[in-house]
Amino acid sequence: MYGRVLFASQEQKMNLTSYGWTDFLGAQFNDYSSPGLKPARVVRSDRGEFQLIGADGIFRAQTAGILDSSGEPAPIATGDWVAVDRSQDTAVIRAILPRKSAMTRRRAGAAERAQVVAANVDFVLVVDGLDRGPNQRRIERGVALAYGGGATPIVILSKADLCKDREHTSMLVEEAAPFVETFFISATEGDGLEGLSAHLAPGSTSVLIGPSGVGKSTLANALSGEGHLAAGPVRAGDAKGRHTTTRSELILLPSGACMIDTPGVRELGLWLDTEAVDAAFADIEGLSETCRFGDCNHSGEPGCAVVEAVAVGELPASRLASYQKLLREAEIHEIRHDASKARLSKNRERNFAKICRAEQKRKNR
Repeated sequence: MYGRVLFASQEQKMNLTSYGWTDFLGAQFNDYSSPGLKPARVVRSDRGEFQLIGADGIFRAQTAGILDSSGEPAPIATGDWVAVDRSQDTAVIRAILPRKSAMTRRRAGAAERAQVVAANVDFVLVVDGLDRGPNQRRIERGVALAYGGGATPIVILSKADLCKDREHTSMLVEEAAPFVETFFISATEGDGLEGLSAHLAPGSTSVLIGPSGVGKSTLANALSGEGHLAAGPVRAGDAKGRHTTTRSELILLPSGACMIDTPGVRELGLWLDTEAVDAAFADIEGLSETCRFGDCNHSGEPGCAVVEAVAVGELPASRLASYQKLLREAEIHEIRHDASKARLSKNRERNFAKICRAEQKRKNR
């Protein structure tokens, strides 16, 4: 049910449904509906300014006093569902609804803390250009990042018109991303767009990840049918391009799906976790179940089924090396993140103790 959320008409109700509003979100929103708040989704964020889509269309809003679970100011991300107070001239975001998924990166500053750059994502489109690709290691990392964000990865091989051997390319991508749906796309010629559009269900949300120059903005423009996002040239020498996306934006596609393109989602800045790495390398995880030792690191231990698979040619040595590299990165992040959380908790405890001592002194006067 939609709870107490009021829509002026069925058409307005469908306006939010097109952007991913569901019965489940309606039930969650019951906690916010009594003070007269309205649901909306963040469709654009740019340096602290936000545009939202509500039941009556797009409007601007500002934030006020939203804290995360650690008591710190909670940044709002494109894709967030929020509760908005529109009783005054300026709309104010009062709360963020629980996220079902999120792409995060390290927040600026010394503390190892997460910053959400795209929220409530269903699919992560891992884009790699075939003018220089496919880059198996980059695809592996992108798939792991998708699983880490709680989304389903889809590999997009852009600039497919430049690919001379699709069969060989498909084999390389299958090694890097087994069990992951893959699409060859030429946005400039329209090749493959129809199949991808059909795969992105109405009401779903996708986000594009990949380095500059692989054609993310060109792909978004081709799927949307309009020039929403600037697409920059690529240097001929190294196939690198400029970051042409300067703001984070959610686009409603003609297919009924939503897509987020954001400068915050660049794979090197996003966080991994060990479970996501294991999910991206499900073939290695499957082999490890037959290792002699349950805590096998696949680094030469006796009875290691993974190393044996490399020795007989069933598993590329480069894939095992990539798995071990990403797993180390994820473990280091988790250690630092846990240490950072411990420091934040200790600081809050110290501050609380100071307040208690000050209050006791006041009473004893």
